[in-house]
Amino acid sequence: MGAKLHGGRALLTLAACLLGWSSTAAAQEVGTVATGTITVAGKQVPLPPGDFTVIASGTANARIVNKTGIESERLDLGPIRTVTLAQVADGRVPVVVEIAANLVPHHDGWGTTADCTRKDIYAAVSNYKSGWDVSCLYLKPLPVGDTAPAPGGEALARLAGDRGVAVSSFWVVAGLRVADRQDVVDVRYHIDPAALGVPATAANAAAWEPSAIEQQPARLAVVKDIAAWAGTVAAPLSAGLQGRMEPTWTAFPPIAGSAALDPEALERTARAEALKRLRDSGAISDDAFDEQMAVVTGAVAGAGAAEATTWTYAQVAGWKAFTYRVVVTTINAGIDYVFIGRPFAAGVLVVLQVVVNTTKFFFHEMMWQEVFGISPLQREAPNVIEFGRTVVASAN
Repeated sequence: MGAKLHGGRALLTLAACLLGWSSTAAAQEVGTVATGTITVAGKQVPLPPGDFTVIASGTANARIVNKTGIESERLDLGPIRTVTLAQVADGRVPVVVEIAANLVPHHDGWGTTADCTRKDIYAAVSNYKSGWDVSCLYLKPLPVGDTAPAPGGEALARLAGDRGVAVSSFWVVAGLRVADRQDVVDVRYHIDPAALGVPATAANAAAWEPSAIEQQPARLAVVKDIAAWAGTVAAPLSAGLQGRMEPTWTAFPPIAGSAALDPEALERTARAEALKRLRDSGAISDDAFDEQMAVVTGAVAGAGAAEATTWTYAQVAGWKAFTYRVVVTTINAGIDYVFIGRPFAAGVLVVLQVVVNTTKFFFHEMMWQEVFGISPLQREAPNVIEFGRTVVASAN
Protein backbone atom coordinates (compact mmCIF):
# COMPACT_ATOMS: atom_id res chain seq x y z
CA MET A 1 0.00 0.00 0.00
CA GLY A 2 2.81 2.40 0.95
CA ALA A 3 4.63 1.67 -2.31
CA LYS A 4 1.48 2.41 -4.29
CA LEU A 5 1.01 5.72 -2.47
CA HIS A 6 4.64 6.64 -3.09
CA GLY A 7 4.30 5.81 -6.78
CA GLY A 8 1.08 7.79 -6.97
CA ARG A 9 2.71 10.83 -5.44
CA ALA A 10 5.60 10.55 -7.89
CA LEU A 11 3.15 10.45 -10.80
CA LEU A 12 1.29 13.45 -9.43
CA THR A 13 4.57 15.35 -9.08
CA LEU A 14 5.54 14.50 -12.64
CA ALA A 15 2.09 15.49 -13.90
CA ALA A 16 2.30 18.81 -12.05
CA CYS A 17 5.72 19.51 -13.59
CA LEU A 18 4.44 18.71 -17.07
CA LEU A 19 1.37 20.91 -16.55
CA GLY A 20 3.63 23.74 -15.40
CA TRP A 21 5.79 23.20 -18.46
CA SER A 22 2.81 23.30 -20.82
CA SER A 23 1.51 26.52 -19.23
CA THR A 24 4.81 28.34 -19.72
CA ALA A 25 5.62 26.77 -23.08
CA ALA A 26 2.95 28.89 -24.77
CA ALA A 27 4.78 32.01 -23.59
CA GLN A 28 8.00 30.68 -25.15
CA GLU A 29 6.76 29.91 -28.62
CA VAL A 30 8.98 31.00 -31.49
CA GLY A 31 8.29 34.63 -32.26
CA THR A 32 7.31 35.58 -28.71
CA VAL A 33 8.93 38.80 -27.47
CA ALA A 34 10.35 39.00 -23.94
CA THR A 35 11.65 42.04 -22.07
CA GLY A 36 13.46 42.22 -18.72
CA THR A 37 13.03 38.58 -17.74
CA ILE A 38 11.73 35.32 -19.14
CA THR A 39 10.43 32.28 -17.26
CA VAL A 40 11.73 28.91 -18.44
CA ALA A 41 10.46 25.74 -16.73
CA GLY A 42 9.43 27.83 -13.74
CA LYS A 43 12.83 29.55 -13.43
CA GLN A 44 13.10 33.30 -13.93
CA VAL A 45 16.02 34.40 -16.08
CA PRO A 46 17.29 38.02 -16.39
CA LEU A 47 17.75 39.54 -19.83
CA PRO A 48 19.83 42.52 -20.95
CA PRO A 49 17.87 45.72 -21.71
CA GLY A 50 15.71 45.68 -24.83
CA ASP A 51 13.33 43.32 -26.58
CA PHE A 52 14.30 39.70 -27.21
CA THR A 53 12.58 37.35 -29.64
CA VAL A 54 12.33 33.63 -28.98
CA ILE A 55 13.94 31.99 -32.03
CA ALA A 56 13.98 28.37 -30.81
CA SER A 57 12.55 26.26 -28.01
CA GLY A 58 12.42 22.56 -27.27
CA THR A 59 13.86 19.85 -25.05
CA ALA A 60 17.22 18.15 -24.80
CA ASN A 61 18.94 15.46 -22.76
CA ALA A 62 21.56 15.96 -20.06
CA ARG A 63 25.06 14.54 -20.40
CA ILE A 64 27.44 13.74 -17.55
CA VAL A 65 31.16 14.24 -18.10
CA ASN A 66 33.63 12.03 -16.20
CA LYS A 67 37.16 12.98 -15.14
CA THR A 68 38.63 11.82 -18.46
CA GLY A 69 36.24 14.00 -20.46
CA ILE A 70 34.06 11.17 -21.74
CA GLU A 71 30.39 12.12 -21.96
CA SER A 72 27.40 9.84 -21.51
CA GLU A 73 23.67 10.49 -21.74
CA ARG A 74 21.69 10.82 -18.49
CA LEU A 75 18.13 10.05 -19.51
CA ASP A 76 17.24 9.53 -15.85
CA LEU A 77 17.55 13.29 -15.30
CA GLY A 78 14.51 13.86 -17.43
CA PRO A 79 14.04 16.31 -20.31
CA ILE A 80 15.80 19.67 -20.24
CA ARG A 81 13.83 22.67 -21.44
CA THR A 82 15.85 24.83 -23.86
CA VAL A 83 14.99 28.32 -25.09
CA THR A 84 17.07 30.56 -27.36
CA LEU A 85 16.41 34.29 -27.72
CA ALA A 86 17.99 36.93 -29.94
CA GLN A 87 17.94 40.71 -29.97
CA VAL A 88 17.93 42.79 -33.14
CA ALA A 89 19.19 46.36 -33.08
CA ASP A 90 20.85 48.72 -35.56
CA GLY A 91 20.85 46.15 -38.35
CA ARG A 92 22.63 43.41 -36.45
CA VAL A 93 22.18 40.84 -33.66
CA PRO A 94 24.01 42.21 -30.59
CA VAL A 95 22.98 39.53 -28.06
CA VAL A 96 21.91 35.89 -28.19
CA VAL A 97 20.74 34.15 -25.00
CA GLU A 98 20.66 30.35 -24.63
CA ILE A 99 18.78 28.99 -21.61
CA ALA A 100 18.47 25.43 -20.30
CA ALA A 101 16.45 24.39 -17.23
CA ASN A 102 15.20 21.09 -15.86
CA LEU A 103 11.56 20.15 -16.22
CA VAL A 104 11.54 17.35 -13.62
CA PRO A 105 13.22 17.75 -10.17
CA HIS A 106 16.17 15.43 -9.53
CA HIS A 107 17.00 14.27 -6.01
CA ASP A 108 20.79 14.12 -6.34
CA GLY A 109 21.76 17.53 -7.68
CA TRP A 110 22.69 18.81 -11.13
CA GLY A 111 26.35 19.68 -10.81
CA THR A 112 28.42 22.34 -12.48
CA THR A 113 29.43 22.94 -16.09
CA ALA A 114 32.88 22.18 -17.47
CA ASP A 115 33.42 25.85 -18.39
CA CYS A 116 33.24 26.78 -14.70
CA THR A 117 36.31 24.59 -14.07
CA ARG A 118 38.48 25.90 -16.90
CA LYS A 119 41.62 27.99 -16.46
CA ASP A 120 42.25 28.87 -20.11
CA ILE A 121 39.45 31.44 -20.47
CA TYR A 122 38.92 35.02 -19.30
CA ALA A 123 37.50 34.03 -15.92
CA ALA A 124 35.73 31.21 -14.08
CA VAL A 125 34.34 32.17 -10.67
CA SER A 126 32.40 29.99 -8.24
CA ASN A 127 30.22 31.99 -5.85
CA TYR A 128 29.60 28.73 -3.99
CA LYS A 129 30.04 25.06 -4.78
CA SER A 130 29.23 21.84 -2.95
CA GLY A 131 27.99 18.39 -3.79
CA TRP A 132 24.61 19.82 -4.80
CA ASP A 133 24.52 23.62 -4.56
CA VAL A 134 26.30 25.46 -7.35
CA SER A 135 26.55 29.08 -8.45
CA CYS A 136 29.27 29.89 -10.94
CA LEU A 137 30.07 32.38 -13.69
CA TYR A 138 32.53 32.16 -16.56
CA LEU A 139 33.64 34.36 -19.47
CA LYS A 140 35.25 33.14 -22.67
CA PRO A 141 35.83 34.17 -26.28
CA LEU A 142 33.86 32.38 -29.00
CA PRO A 143 35.19 32.64 -32.55
CA VAL A 144 32.71 30.91 -34.83
CA GLY A 145 34.20 28.08 -36.85
CA ASP A 146 34.05 24.39 -37.63
CA THR A 147 34.42 23.36 -33.97
CA ALA A 148 32.32 26.21 -32.59
CA PRO A 149 29.06 26.91 -34.44
CA ALA A 150 27.32 30.24 -34.02
CA PRO A 151 24.97 30.58 -31.04
CA GLY A 152 21.40 29.88 -32.04
CA GLY A 153 22.51 27.78 -35.01
CA GLU A 154 20.05 27.55 -37.86
CA ALA A 155 17.39 29.44 -35.91
CA LEU A 156 19.62 32.53 -35.73
CA ALA A 157 20.50 32.17 -39.42
CA ARG A 158 16.78 32.13 -40.30
CA LEU A 159 16.15 35.22 -38.18
CA ALA A 160 19.04 37.05 -39.84
CA GLY A 161 17.79 36.12 -43.29
CA ASP A 162 14.19 37.09 -42.60
CA ARG A 163 15.08 40.47 -41.13
CA GLY A 164 18.16 41.20 -43.22
CA VAL A 165 20.48 41.76 -40.26
CA ALA A 166 24.16 40.93 -39.78
CA VAL A 167 25.43 38.23 -37.46
CA SER A 168 28.90 38.39 -35.93
CA SER A 169 31.48 35.65 -36.37
CA PHE A 170 32.94 36.41 -32.92
CA TRP A 171 31.22 36.58 -29.53
CA VAL A 172 32.13 37.00 -25.89
CA VAL A 173 30.20 34.49 -23.79
CA ALA A 174 29.11 35.11 -20.22
CA GLY A 175 27.76 31.86 -18.79
CA LEU A 176 26.03 31.30 -15.45
CA ARG A 177 25.04 28.01 -13.82
CA VAL A 178 22.85 27.98 -10.71
CA ALA A 179 21.71 24.70 -9.17
CA ASP A 180 20.50 23.17 -5.94
CA ARG A 181 19.71 19.61 -4.99
CA GLN A 182 16.61 19.48 -7.22
CA ASP A 183 16.73 22.19 -9.87
CA VAL A 184 19.10 23.86 -12.29
CA VAL A 185 19.20 26.76 -14.72
CA ASP A 186 22.06 27.31 -17.15
CA VAL A 187 22.32 30.56 -19.14
CA ARG A 188 24.75 31.65 -21.81
CA TYR A 189 24.75 35.30 -22.85
CA HIS A 190 26.51 35.73 -26.21
CA ILE A 191 27.50 39.37 -26.76
CA ASP A 192 28.78 40.82 -30.02
CA PRO A 193 31.68 43.15 -29.07
CA ALA A 194 30.63 45.47 -31.91
CA ALA A 195 27.53 46.33 -29.87
CA LEU A 196 29.91 47.76 -27.25
CA GLY A 197 31.88 49.76 -29.79
CA VAL A 198 34.70 47.32 -30.60
CA PRO A 199 34.12 45.31 -33.81
CA ALA A 200 35.42 41.75 -33.81
CA THR A 201 35.56 38.86 -36.25
CA ALA A 202 36.75 35.28 -36.11
CA ALA A 203 39.67 36.33 -38.32
CA ASN A 204 41.12 38.56 -35.57
CA ALA A 205 40.22 36.21 -32.71
CA ALA A 206 43.88 35.97 -31.70
CA ALA A 207 43.71 39.54 -30.39
CA TRP A 208 40.88 38.42 -28.09
CA GLU A 209 42.72 35.48 -26.59
CA PRO A 210 42.94 35.57 -22.76
CA SER A 211 46.73 35.77 -22.99
CA ALA A 212 46.58 38.82 -25.28
CA ILE A 213 43.60 40.74 -23.93
CA GLU A 214 45.60 42.52 -21.22
CA GLN A 215 47.56 44.37 -23.90
CA GLN A 216 44.39 45.51 -25.70
CA PRO A 217 42.73 48.27 -23.59
CA ALA A 218 39.62 48.66 -25.75
CA ARG A 219 38.97 44.92 -25.92
CA LEU A 220 39.76 44.51 -22.22
CA ALA A 221 37.17 47.19 -21.41
CA VAL A 222 34.54 45.19 -23.33
CA VAL A 223 35.33 42.02 -21.38
CA LYS A 224 35.24 43.92 -18.08
CA ASP A 225 31.84 45.44 -18.90
CA ILE A 226 30.43 42.01 -19.75
CA ALA A 227 31.91 40.49 -16.60
CA ALA A 228 30.50 43.25 -14.41
CA TRP A 229 27.06 42.97 -15.99
CA ALA A 230 27.01 39.19 -15.53
CA GLY A 231 27.92 39.73 -11.90
CA THR A 232 24.88 41.97 -11.37
CA VAL A 233 22.47 39.28 -12.62
CA ALA A 234 24.00 36.40 -10.62
CA ALA A 235 21.94 37.11 -7.49
CA PRO A 236 18.64 37.61 -9.35
CA LEU A 237 19.27 34.38 -11.26
CA SER A 238 19.84 32.50 -7.99
CA ALA A 239 16.52 33.83 -6.69
CA GLY A 240 14.86 33.05 -10.01
CA LEU A 241 15.87 29.39 -9.72
CA GLN A 242 12.95 29.01 -7.30
CA GLY A 243 10.79 31.63 -9.03
CA ARG A 244 11.46 34.13 -6.24
CA MET A 245 12.98 37.01 -8.14
CA GLU A 246 12.19 40.36 -6.51
CA PRO A 247 9.61 42.52 -8.33
CA THR A 248 12.24 45.26 -8.62
CA TRP A 249 14.48 42.88 -10.58
CA THR A 250 12.65 43.43 -13.85
CA ALA A 251 15.03 45.90 -15.49
CA PHE A 252 18.79 45.46 -15.55
CA PRO A 253 21.50 47.99 -16.45
CA PRO A 254 22.97 48.15 -19.95
CA ILE A 255 26.04 45.99 -20.54
CA ALA A 256 28.07 48.94 -21.81
CA GLY A 257 29.58 50.82 -18.89
CA SER A 258 28.71 48.15 -16.30
CA ALA A 259 32.32 48.00 -15.07
CA ALA A 260 31.96 51.59 -13.82
CA LEU A 261 28.83 50.83 -11.78
CA ASP A 262 28.91 50.27 -8.03
CA PRO A 263 27.28 46.86 -7.37
CA GLU A 264 26.63 47.79 -3.73
CA ALA A 265 24.81 50.95 -4.83
CA LEU A 266 22.69 48.90 -7.23
CA GLU A 267 21.82 46.47 -4.45
CA ARG A 268 20.90 49.31 -2.08
CA THR A 269 18.65 50.85 -4.73
CA ALA A 270 16.90 47.54 -5.36
CA ARG A 271 16.39 46.96 -1.62
CA ALA A 272 15.05 50.48 -1.16
CA GLU A 273 12.56 49.99 -4.01
CA ALA A 274 11.43 46.68 -2.49
CA LEU A 275 10.87 48.37 0.89
CA LYS A 276 8.83 51.14 -0.74
CA ARG A 277 6.63 48.55 -2.42
CA LEU A 278 6.07 46.80 0.93
CA ARG A 279 5.19 50.09 2.63
CA ASP A 280 2.85 51.19 -0.15
CA SER A 281 1.06 47.82 -0.06
CA GLY A 282 0.63 48.07 3.72
CA ALA A 283 2.79 45.01 4.40
CA ILE A 284 5.02 47.05 6.73
CA SER A 285 4.39 50.17 8.81
CA ASP A 286 6.03 53.54 8.29
CA ASP A 287 8.14 53.01 11.40
CA ALA A 288 9.35 49.64 10.13
CA PHE A 289 10.07 51.21 6.74
CA ASP A 290 12.16 54.00 8.30
CA GLU A 291 14.05 51.50 10.44
CA GLN A 292 14.86 49.24 7.49
CA MET A 293 15.78 52.17 5.25
CA ALA A 294 18.26 53.32 7.89
CA VAL A 295 19.89 49.89 7.67
CA VAL A 296 19.97 50.00 3.86
CA THR A 297 21.45 53.49 3.64
CA GLY A 298 24.07 52.58 6.25
CA ALA A 299 24.98 49.33 4.51
CA VAL A 300 28.30 50.63 3.18
CA ALA A 301 29.83 51.40 6.57
CA GLY A 302 28.47 48.20 8.06
CA ALA A 303 29.79 46.12 5.19
CA GLY A 304 33.25 47.67 5.55
CA ALA A 305 33.39 46.88 9.25
CA ALA A 306 32.16 43.35 8.69
CA GLU A 307 34.72 42.77 5.97
CA ALA A 308 37.54 43.86 8.24
CA THR A 309 36.64 41.35 10.94
CA THR A 310 35.34 38.45 8.84
CA TRP A 311 37.15 35.11 9.10
CA THR A 312 36.97 32.38 6.53
CA TYR A 313 35.34 29.06 7.37
CA ALA A 314 38.73 27.32 7.25
CA GLN A 315 40.23 29.79 9.72
CA VAL A 316 37.36 29.40 12.16
CA ALA A 317 37.42 25.61 11.89
CA GLY A 318 41.19 25.48 12.34
CA TRP A 319 41.26 27.70 15.44
CA LYS A 320 38.28 25.94 16.99
CA ALA A 321 39.94 22.55 16.47
CA PHE A 322 43.14 23.85 18.05
CA THR A 323 41.48 25.42 21.09
CA TYR A 324 39.27 22.34 21.55
CA ARG A 325 42.31 20.08 21.59
CA VAL A 326 44.08 22.35 24.12
CA VAL A 327 41.05 22.42 26.44
CA VAL A 328 40.39 18.66 26.22
CA THR A 329 44.05 17.74 26.70
CA THR A 330 44.38 20.08 29.70
CA ILE A 331 41.26 18.65 31.36
CA ASN A 332 42.37 15.06 30.71
CA ALA A 333 45.81 15.79 32.15
CA GLY A 334 44.20 17.26 35.28
CA ILE A 335 41.90 14.25 35.74
CA ASP A 336 44.77 11.80 35.23
CA TYR A 337 46.94 13.67 37.74
CA VAL A 338 44.17 13.65 40.37
CA PHE A 339 43.82 9.87 40.12
CA ILE A 340 47.49 8.96 39.56
CA GLY A 341 49.24 11.65 41.60
CA ARG A 342 52.35 11.63 39.40
CA PRO A 343 52.75 14.48 36.83
CA PHE A 344 55.05 12.54 34.46
CA ALA A 345 52.76 9.49 34.35
CA ALA A 346 49.73 11.74 33.82
CA GLY A 347 51.48 13.45 30.87
CA VAL A 348 52.42 10.13 29.26
CA LEU A 349 48.83 8.93 29.61
CA VAL A 350 47.50 12.07 27.93
CA VAL A 351 49.88 11.60 24.97
CA LEU A 352 48.76 7.99 24.65
CA GLN A 353 45.13 9.09 24.68
CA VAL A 354 45.74 11.57 21.85
CA VAL A 355 47.55 8.97 19.72
CA VAL A 356 45.10 6.16 20.41
CA ASN A 357 41.99 8.30 19.90
CA THR A 358 43.34 9.67 16.59
CA THR A 359 44.12 6.14 15.39
CA LYS A 360 40.69 4.87 16.42
CA PHE A 361 39.02 7.75 14.58
CA PHE A 362 41.02 6.99 11.41
CA PHE A 363 40.11 3.30 11.34
CA HIS A 364 36.50 4.13 12.21
CA GLU A 365 36.35 6.36 9.11
CA MET A 366 37.95 3.60 7.02
CA MET A 367 35.33 1.16 8.27
CA TRP A 368 32.52 3.43 7.07
CA GLN A 369 34.24 3.75 3.69
CA GLU A 370 35.02 0.03 3.19
CA VAL A 371 32.00 -1.57 4.84
CA PHE A 372 29.23 0.92 4.16
CA GLY A 373 30.69 2.63 1.10
CA ILE A 374 30.24 6.10 2.60
CA SER A 375 33.18 8.48 2.41
CA PRO A 376 33.53 11.75 4.36
CA LEU A 377 34.51 13.41 1.07
CA GLN A 378 31.64 11.94 -0.90
CA ARG A 379 29.71 14.58 -2.88
CA GLU A 380 32.01 17.35 -1.70
CA ALA A 381 32.50 18.28 -5.36
CA PRO A 382 29.62 18.46 -7.83
CA ASN A 383 29.36 16.37 -10.97
CA VAL A 384 30.10 18.00 -14.31
CA ILE A 385 26.85 17.86 -16.26
CA GLU A 386 26.24 19.40 -19.67
CA PHE A 387 23.00 19.78 -21.61
CA GLY A 388 22.64 18.24 -25.04
CA ARG A 389 21.91 21.42 -26.94
CA THR A 390 21.91 21.64 -30.68
CA VAL A 391 24.67 24.21 -30.47
CA VAL A 392 27.81 23.63 -28.39
CA ALA A 393 29.51 26.92 -27.56
CA SER A 394 33.09 25.65 -27.63
CA ALA A 395 35.20 22.56 -27.28
CA ASN A 396 37.22 22.11 -24.08
